[in-house]
Amino acid sequence: MVEPFRYDNPRSRLAKGLIGWFGLYQAGHFIFNGSYLIKQGGIPFASPPDGWSDQLVGLFNAMATADLINAALSLGFVYGYFRRKQWWFWLGTLTLTVSIYAAVVFTVGTISAGAWRNHVYEYLVFYIPFIPVIVLFVLLPFWVGRERDEDRA
Repeated sequence: MVEPFRYDNPRSRLAKGLIGWFGLYQAGHFIFNGSYLIKQGGIPFASPPDGWSDQLVGLFNAMATADLINAALSLGFVYGYFRRKQWWFWLGTLTLTVSIYAAVVFTVGTISAGAWRNHVYEYLVFYIPFIPVIVLFVLLPFWVGRERDEDRA
């Protein structure tokens, strides 16, 4: 028998798929940000017509460092979830919040700099893989205390 769709079940196939995707997404982030910080080359995104300002380069460098740390913690969250560690939920809440915040700051920075003006499709490609992360962020609050209920049943 196929289990009916339940958005509030933290052990559903949907939840496992979203958290697995988040792990893959953050593993890519870890590799990308780590190599960017080691190389310290130019900003690897399509630039605005006038190039990147020094202030935005500094912001992106700081964001890459924070994102690298968040990616490592996110991988810990994914590990904790699949190993049923008690701390997976609070670490997931932290890392998903940081991920959403970083996406908003990155978006505001790149749009305000004018980078999207001639490169809309290049930037939108960054956001397609992020859609499941947003869904995970929205569903996570519904899972509060549910896993303990599932374990008791």
